[in-house]
Amino acid sequence: MIASLAWYPATHSAWDRLWDATRAGLGPHLSDAPTRLTWPVDFASHWRAPDLILSMTCALPLQLGLFDRVHIVGTPIWDVPGLPKGHYASHLVTRADDGRALSRAAASGIAVNAPDSQSGWGTLVGAGLTGPSIVTGSHAASMQAVACGRADLAAIDVVTWAMMGGDARLAIRDTTPPTPATPFITARADLAAPLHVALTQAIADMSAADRAVTGLSGLTRLSDAVYAPLLRRSA
Repeated sequence: MIASLAWYPATHSAWDRLWDATRAGLGPHLSDAPTRLTWPVDFASHWRAPDLILSMTCALPLQLGLFDRVHIVGTPIWDVPGLPKGHYASHLVTRADDGRALSRAAASGIAVNAPDSQSGWGTLVGAGLTGPSIVTGSHAASMQAVACGRADLAAIDVVTWAMMGGDARLAIRDTTPPTPATPFITARADLAAPLHVALTQAIADMSAADRAVTGLSGLTRLSDAVYAPLLRRSA
């Protein structure tokens, strides 16, 4: 059985402690839960593992086929000013000295953390910002790519931006409207409710230091429909 909390991996130790507390809170519901977190590289396979106890994913993978393979445990509440509970957004960033229209910056080159990322790719598509793109593997790497001139525009998850303290070489040109945040998921339907209870309590019991580095302030429930595939919602 496997569990991961790797969406923001720069804070491994804080996520490890959150899992320890969540696992303890499960008690008799899952006595054989893994004692250590997994830090996956191949998320597509990881999310589809039948023995997945807990992970985090993104709205776009859910809408592209994952929705029918997992159960939503809850949605994080991020401690970022201006965000509704259970939502996040993206900053559209260029180099600080680049005053061109965003459409022109996009046409010169976009840095994308992953092609199935709502915050790093879907928001750009939704804004009509298109151009040649490079896949960087993470929001932090996209920030670096723009700052160093390998690309001219990126959409950066506001949680990552806040955790990294921004980047003086970059300017926030716009911020997208809030969308449902990256949910916690499980492959086990019978564990979705116990995990929600255990994770809610574990987040509430986090130290101030761990709360600061993770950006987590709570857990909420959004309707599963907000993550359902687009075709199903329009049917």
